[in-house]
Amino acid sequence: MDKARTTTPAVRPALRRAAPVGDLARLGSESETERRVRAITPWVVSIMLHIGVIAIAIAVTYTMVQLRETPDPVLVIADFHALAHDPVRPLGEASGMPLPVGEEALPDPLEHPLADALAPQDDPVLALAPPTGGAAAAPATPIPVQVPATFAGLRASNAQKVVYVVDASGSMIGALPVVIDELARSLRSMVPQQEFAIIFFQRNQSLAVPPRDRLTPARPAEQAKAIRWIRDNVIPNGRSNPLKAIEDALRLRPDVVFVLSNNITGSGQFEIEQSRLLELLDHLNPVDPMSGQRRTQIQCVQFLDDDPLQTLRRIAERHGGPDGYRFISRADLPGATP
Repeated sequence: MDKARTTTPAVRPALRRAAPVGDLARLGSESETERRVRAITPWVVSIMLHIGVIAIAIAVTYTMVQLRETPDPVLVIADFHALAHDPVRPLGEASGMPLPVGEEALPDPLEHPLADALAPQDDPVLALAPPTGGAAAAPATPIPVQVPATFAGLRASNAQKVVYVVDASGSMIGALPVVIDELARSLRSMVPQQEFAIIFFQRNQSLAVPPRDRLTPARPAEQAKAIRWIRDNVIPNGRSNPLKAIEDALRLRPDVVFVLSNNITGSGQFEIEQSRLLELLDHLNPVDPMSGQRRTQIQCVQFLDDDPLQTLRRIAERHGGPDGYRFISRADLPGATP
């Protein structure tokens, strides 16, 4: 009976067909791509955070190094008539900077024959009086030691790079010969270690004395060459806007800019409002937020007639300090009647 019993093979249950991916997603199950993304996301976030921390550390380190290497700002002291470079020091210490000899010295400015035939009240003038404070004009030939001008217990000039911006408009036709003479005296007070450039403004253009777009060592031969070029090539005419010339001057990154004019805002189509001019100068020569000083001092010398708007004075007060403005009237000239 046992042998007759037949064993019925077990019937395997039918395998279920795998659910489609779409069905799994609808049931809330993660796909393979989602599992991979979830696995690598912490690593990506960690790497990004580490990169950010490293970047911040590098930036902080670089900033600290730059702050340590940045020298303390030096107050520029410059006098139009006494520019011989000498580190600022208390009175009583010797300057001792000899001037080289053997080069062509800038000659003394000559009196202009035209002035002899003019009445004292006319615009052309002969020469300017020495500046207030007793600084006399430099002699024709260099001397080993020159007594500098004094300012509030300090002496000499520490301006290394100097640019002159000169009005060449028609209103300067009578005064320009005198301005050139004073420019020559100022140049002669410099030493070869200093550098200079001269830029005239006429209409809306700037006219630079060669070599253009760079500063020139203040050697006597270079000084004489510049003055000769000016006398041969600069003729006052038209009306002027000084902005282009001042912009070109500041592009040379000088320590000080001397602006020589009698009416810097001009008139007619070349006129520029005082507020607009001051705004543009603040943009071109801003205050350094670190030092609280401007990159370049702008000092102004006004000739012959006072300006009711006081534009040059306001420029000097904002960019050159309380001693940055000088007015030279007809009464200041030699031989003027009181």
